[in-house]
Parts: sequence; structure tokens; C-alpha cells
Amino acid sequence: MAAPDDTVPAPPRLADLSVSRQVTFWAFAALVVLAVAFYVWWGVSFDVWLDNGVYAVTITLLLFGLAGMWLMLPNPPAPTAPVR
Repeated sequence: MAAPDDTVPAPPRLADLSVSRQVTFWAFAALVVLAVAFYVWWGVSFDVWLDNGVYAVTITLLLFGLAGMWLMLPNPPAPTAPVR
């Protein structure tokens, strides 16, 4: 059984971030939603689901959104080396 002081702290959550980082995170999440909505709207409106131009717009929005969300997440705590 590990001693209480040897426990690894819980990783920080999104709710623990500052308000500006939370807003930025949700703005990037909106890009992901916008990418999917654009692709579905284009497909329904023009009945074209296989189009390189639509893929270019969708993938750009999607990747910027996912990369931004990933960069805004809190960093997990770094493990410390055990003291001997």
C-alpha cells in the first residue's frame, strides 16, 4: 500500500483553467462543429459528397480546431522521481 504522500495528483481539468483559456478552448471546439456542419450542409445542398474542395475546407477547419483544443488542455502533472 502506497503512503498518502506518494500518490500522484489528479490531472487538472478543463474547469480548472482560466476563463480566457476556456473560451479559447470552446472557440476551437466550435471550429470542429463548424467543419462537420459545413460538410453536411454542402452535401445536402448540392448533393455532392465527394469533392476535393469541400474536403480541403473541412479538413482545414477540423485540424485547426483539434490542434487548438489539444494546445489549450491543461498539462498533466509531471511524475517526480522517488526519493531514495
